[in-house]
Amino acid sequence: MREKRFNLLEIDLTTGGKKVVDVTRDIRKYIGGRGLGAKILWDRVPPGTDPLSPENVLYLGVGPLTGFLGSVLNVTALSPLTLLRGESNMNGLFAVEFIYAGYNAGVLLKGKASHPVYVYIKNDDVEIRDASHLWGLTNPENQETLRKELKKDLDDQHFKILSIGPAGERLVRNASIDHDFYHHAARLGMGAVMGSKNVKAVAVRGTKDPSYAKPALLYHVLLKWLQEDWEERVGRRRWGHSVSMPDRYYKTTEGIKNKQLGWDPVCDLSNPLKLEQGAKLWGNACNLCAVGCKAPYMRRKPPLTPTIGELRHDNGGGWNANVLIPGYDVQTYLSTYVDTLGLDSEDVSGVVAWMMECYDRGLVTKEDLGGIELTWGNLEAICQLLKKIAYREGIGDKLAEGLKFAPDLIKGGERKYAMTNKGVAITSYEPRGSMSDAIGLVLNPVGELHGGRGHPERVAFDSLTTCSFLRRDIPIVFGSFANWVRPMLEGAAGWKLTEEDWKNLVLRASIMERCVSLREGYVPSRDDVLPDRLFNETIYSKYGEPKILSREKFLEMRKKAYLSFGLNEEGVPSKKTLESLEMEFVIPTLEKKLGEWK
Repeated sequence: MREKRFNLLEIDLTTGGKKVVDVTRDIRKYIGGRGLGAKILWDRVPPGTDPLSPENVLYLGVGPLTGFLGSVLNVTALSPLTLLRGESNMNGLFAVEFIYAGYNAGVLLKGKASHPVYVYIKNDDVEIRDASHLWGLTNPENQETLRKELKKDLDDQHFKILSIGPAGERLVRNASIDHDFYHHAARLGMGAVMGSKNVKAVAVRGTKDPSYAKPALLYHVLLKWLQEDWEERVGRRRWGHSVSMPDRYYKTTEGIKNKQLGWDPVCDLSNPLKLEQGAKLWGNACNLCAVGCKAPYMRRKPPLTPTIGELRHDNGGGWNANVLIPGYDVQTYLSTYVDTLGLDSEDVSGVVAWMMECYDRGLVTKEDLGGIELTWGNLEAICQLLKKIAYREGIGDKLAEGLKFAPDLIKGGERKYAMTNKGVAITSYEPRGSMSDAIGLVLNPVGELHGGRGHPERVAFDSLTTCSFLRRDIPIVFGSFANWVRPMLEGAAGWKLTEEDWKNLVLRASIMERCVSLREGYVPSRDDVLPDRLFNETIYSKYGEPKILSREKFLEMRKKAYLSFGLNEEGVPSKKTLESLEMEFVIPTLEKKLGEWK
């Protein structure tokens, strides 16, 4: 069978134009999702573009394996939070609907609508519809309203919807994109970019046959996956993400009190067993995933109820002990409130923790905060400040600019207490407890995202748009990542890859992303660092063990990591590497930024 063709739906919001573009050649080189998104930014967005201008794009990306072992949407744009390459993943059931609609390379939004709109997609029927009646609604209100409208008009309740909340409408720089109430493309301000284009929502429904190249091969690979190593997945199905935060507290690898402490008794209140017994509803899974690591909860007891949501490391770790919230009983309310406003919990928690420390030190006053007593662990005060940020009211208007810009706008807002470097808040992870975490945070050219997301293999998962949480299990079953992905790509797309072919695909996708950020002013040797606090202040574990980062050891490990990523010691790809990957086209632009380099 011939190799599969990949179709990208392009929608010009300014003119209303729509067209389907064959991007098979670029998919074959950059895999899809995150990799293809980086190439689209390089090709379509001029250097130095304002991320909130119509010249930026918003790419809703899928890849050749979307829908197998999860359904990941990778969202790409220049980031308003960092001014570098931006991207964010959203799990759930949305992305696979693009595959069934016939757009197996995703959807690209260009330009800006003249008024609030939502994008309607049902197979070949693509419309830009008025959303004036939806503008101003929170995420749950918006999605429920639109779902009822589509069901009434079309007698179809199977549309998948993503949307922005009040924060995205007001271009808050860390606004998120939300789907089905508890799946989010939250990182790096993708919701602000969507809001800058006057797009309130995207609703998609597909009923087409995805027509894979070799279905029998896919079946056998997936069957092997389902039959082996299932014991490990049972634990994740039971606990979801709720077990990771307390586990990291005991290891001194999770942030506490804006990185001032290594332990506090409040950490013991994050109890996954108590959450399971008192609030868990069921185990929920993304498309074709046998794990089901989503564990939605419902709380009914006053005063913080009724509320429903799903607790993840991403929407809980930056809060919790980092702002001295007393455990999951309170955190479940806060996470849902942040999601409702359409904010990135992990980033805005860093903004709030920074303000809390400044308030605690007497640098920012109650009057500065509009009457809010922003004491540690004060849920009511946190929610009041979050509302100000989402609606850009009072001091919230300046805090809405994120940690890259807000310290220069707020009197008393000391930058040294802002736990960031490239502009992304470092909240959930505590690097002093783990050098690998420290290196993983800084080596991402898009910003300090936790989980080693700058590693080339992680970029590859996000380009395939399959769940990267499974990257630990795949080598157990198949021996290596390559042994799994090569037959999967042959079955799905008809690609017959050698191990060397796959290695080059991974390297090309990760280096393409780095090149976009280099073009926008990223200097790895200057920017791939952590706040001074992490090198200068010692913290202590629950058991009294001192923890601090050695700057010398950190720089040594960073250099080794650069080399392992196919880069030089300064974190830049060599011209020889670029030429070997058929990426000579980036060299003239990078020479203007970097000068001469080998």
